[in-house]
Amino acid sequence: MSTEERAELKVEKLQIKLPADPGIQLKNLPKKGRHSVLMVLFFLVPAIILGASLLLFLFSSSAHFAYPFELGRFSGTAEIYSHKTKQWTTVTRRSHRQIILYAKDRIRTLSDSDLDFRIPNALDLRLKASSEMELMKTRYDEELKFKLIKGGLLGMTDDQFGNRKLEVTTPRFNAMIQNQGSFLIQTGKADSSAAALSGQIIVKAPRSRKAVLIKPLEILTQDDKNAPFKAKRVNYQEWKTVGEVRDLTVVTAEKVAEQIDLRKKAGTLFKYVFDEGVFFKPNWGYAEREFYEDSESKQVMLRIDYDVFPQNSFSGMYFKTRDLDLSKVHRISFDVKSDSQKPIPSQFRIELKDQLATVRGFSVKPISKEWKHYTFEFNAPKPVSVGEVVFVFENSRIGALNTNGTIHVKNLMIE
Repeated sequence: MSTEERAELKVEKLQIKLPADPGIQLKNLPKKGRHSVLMVLFFLVPAIILGASLLLFLFSSSAHFAYPFELGRFSGTAEIYSHKTKQWTTVTRRSHRQIILYAKDRIRTLSDSDLDFRIPNALDLRLKASSEMELMKTRYDEELKFKLIKGGLLGMTDDQFGNRKLEVTTPRFNAMIQNQGSFLIQTGKADSSAAALSGQIIVKAPRSRKAVLIKPLEILTQDDKNAPFKAKRVNYQEWKTVGEVRDLTVVTAEKVAEQIDLRKKAGTLFKYVFDEGVFFKPNWGYAEREFYEDSESKQVMLRIDYDVFPQNSFSGMYFKTRDLDLSKVHRISFDVKSDSQKPIPSQFRIELKDQLATVRGFSVKPISKEWKHYTFEFNAPKPVSVGEVVFVFENSRIGALNTNGTIHVKNLMIE
């Protein structure tokens, strides 16, 4: 019997059989009795209608909430369980890339595997080896709810995540992710943990109203001893583990072409630039960049994300240049601000290089969360050829608690 049929059966059982002609029956009652019956009907009928609507909602709408997934890279054995057929299906190279899953369906990986999947325009995920999660009912389309039964779940929200909410439940806590961010949630026999690489996670113990906020580069670990919830700063190994979430970043050919077009509009420096990219040592730092058009001013700006958590690490962004001679130009100027939601870097460096060494270097400081204009003069009396302009973020200079952040740059000018 389907959920709709069960709901209808429950509604039928609640129905009250009235006489064929209730008016005749009521006429035979005393005036006081007729008034009592009418009052009962006045309150009972709406209650029956409301109860029927609630049953139909509970037994049909929520049970059929769909999760539209796109399957991505996987290795080893990954499987998907349908609660309708009560069968596990192995993910293969021939599996459909786009699939629809429902509440009570499951995804699992064996010890030799992991699986990348995504909800388009919302969320990129990786289920780690020896992991299993179940999709859960939600009341609203903008809510996503997973139950992590065992193992680890890496996630990164999309730029278009918007007002959605993601809740991941474990045996020891419920974790809520809102807005943009990247995270790792794990659960095993001994404990459960939640770590944020960027963004924030709100964690609550089951049946508790008290919440703990996990900030970027923090982790909360809870065991079965019911110790008080408390987040702490990640150590190097924990930073490396949660940093795997960056592997979920995918840049399409269309995105690359869009970035090249935007770059041309970001300032006069870019008439000399023919290539750009980021640099960092794996497991020892990170950097990413994006050109974007400001929605209000329509001006093209550059966003640079950096992470130099380990001591002595550095990362940054480079611009390959052609025909840039410092004797023919006088200065480089630009505007910089730190992201309003992230730590403010103490400083960073801009270096201009020839093929062998740095020919000019400037420290950019102080920096704030408001736009600040910087100008650096060259004063080169003879030809100085520059093949690369570099933004460098160093652990030793950026500030002990500012190792993961974002700056925005506009009006990059060579004059």
